Amino acid sequence: MHSSIASYQWLLHIFTVISSLQVSAARFNIPRLSPTRGTILQNPEILSATISKDFQTFYYNQTLDHFNYRPESYSTFQQRYVINFKYWGGGAGADANAPIFVYLGAEEPLDGDISVIGFLTDNAARFNALLVYIEHRYYGKSIPFGSRKEALKNASTLGYFNSAQAITDYAEILLYIKEKYNARHSPVIVIGGSYGGNQEQTCSEMVMPIGIDNTTMFPPDPFDLSNYIDDCKKLYGVSPRPHWVTTYYGGYDIKLILQRFASNIIFSNGLRDPYSSGGVLEDISESVVAIHTVNGSHCLDILGANQDSDPDWLVMQRKAEVEIIEGWISKYYADLKESNNRSCTQNKRKD
Repeated sequence: MHSSIASYQWLLHIFTVISSLQVSAARFNIPRLSPTRGTILQNPEILSATISKDFQTFYYNQTLDHFNYRPESYSTFQQRYVINFKYWGGGAGADANAPIFVYLGAEEPLDGDISVIGFLTDNAARFNALLVYIEHRYYGKSIPFGSRKEALKNASTLGYFNSAQAITDYAEILLYIKEKYNARHSPVIVIGGSYGGNQEQTCSEMVMPIGIDNTTMFPPDPFDLSNYIDDCKKLYGVSPRPHWVTTYYGGYDIKLILQRFASNIIFSNGLRDPYSSGGVLEDISESVVAIHTVNGSHCLDILGANQDSDPDWLVMQRKAEVEIIEGWISKYYADLKESNNRSCTQNKRKD
């Protein structure tokens, strides 16, 4: 339990950009909105042909279960991640400690994200950034147990499909990359939209008590937890834990928690996105800020920029986000320099 909390805090304290960060499905009949609009959910080959040769695919030998010590917990699977080295200043030389931009995969194969999520490539040259894209476990080519059929066949194999495991997957891969490429002191910008890893999880940890009352054009369908639990048992053999997310991550008072314990986060929302109603729409502190636009839609700001068709308000939204990130990185470098100078002074005193 301690290691899971530590890895979660580690990801929170590296620099983060979160676009339209709402869980994208509540009940089985509520549509999910992925950043790529679900284009390749069933056919990951549709967009893969458009991926530039600058992107190199790697596989990390990932631990199946980060939180237990049973023999089966030490089983591994191949988790896919993709790197673009084109713009990176590298871990040494004039551009030492250049930043790393990371996209955390959504509830689909990684292929479409690479083609569509343009915020990273659009801004990489400005920061000399290394670009990293990590696929969420149980999607695309990052499937435990050898095949999707085996991975999803029963509650025992589905038990490893949850957000805590996924967050720790990301932490392991990022630490490995920083070590491998001599980037120990490179700041990390994490970018994500919606939630990576939904579906089966609405029957475990992502229980959203959303129903339909009699004030809409739709037939009334009030949320009933007992029926919800029964449906999950029938579909997956899993009993939901309705309060596990807030127990594990906190969230009873989001504003107070983020104000006390979080830093360097942008909550970006377009108010035409129906899930923005559950988003953070007001600044919480100097470094935990909310940016929203009246006409924006789901994850629009992290998609690729189009100089010919992007409206002025979208251009300004992205510009504001980039300038905030630039400020974070500048402060990080200043703090790093001060820390190094302090260490040098202490070493001289010892000598």
